[in-house]
Amino acid sequence: MGCMSETITYRTLRREDYPALTELLCDTWYLKPDTDRDLAMKLAEADLEYCLARTTTAQVAVRGETVVGVVLGRIDAAETRKGVNRHHRASMKILASLLFNAQGRAALQKLKKNEEANRSMLAEAKKEGHAYDAEVVLLLVSPSARGQGVGKHLFDWLLGQFKANGVTRYFLYTDTGCDYQFYDRAGLTRRKVLDMEPHTVQEDAEVQQEASDLDEHLHAFLYDNEVAPANEGVNPLGRD
Repeated sequence: MGCMSETITYRTLRREDYPALTELLCDTWYLKPDTDRDLAMKLAEADLEYCLARTTTAQVAVRGETVVGVVLGRIDAAETRKGVNRHHRASMKILASLLFNAQGRAALQKLKKNEEANRSMLAEAKKEGHAYDAEVVLLLVSPSARGQGVGKHLFDWLLGQFKANGVTRYFLYTDTGCDYQFYDRAGLTRRKVLDMEPHTVQEDAEVQQEASDLDEHLHAFLYDNEVAPANEGVNPLGRD
């Protein structure tokens, strides 16, 4: 049973939500002035399938009959699929179809670069001793529903799932093309930062900003945080 927040309800993700989520991903991240919509939709569909391949728990926000937000999470202890699952295969099949034209191949190279950046940041974090047993795979809210607490509701719901399943520490990937400051406000640690675009000689010479500042280049981030114990703030004896 969904809970009501004004005109928005929240419920478990359903298979019939996939097309709407593909559209939302496409319009939010992949549809650019120089990108064909068919290509953008394929990239969005492949992205969603790859996200679903790692997802063990999910919730969507719905206004009327329209999906306006989603959160996907992975809890390692809840994963029962072994190795490559059907969502992995669906994603790979879509991406393979992009090899037959120049724009598709260029998009694949960009995806490969992004995936390598994510893996690199995670490997560095683990090398430094940070261990994770959950991931925020995807948090996305339609522009039409922003500013209404939808993202916070979805994120808090996922943290509740983490807590209920005994998760101790989680991580997520994001970049400067997203509302990454949401995670700063939520108290997460910006564990890793990676500049995704090379600087020119002039730009390198002009970098005099403090370390906490970001230039205009695309930067990838790995955020992480601890999960509060399920009984935090509760008196085990049930007394005041």
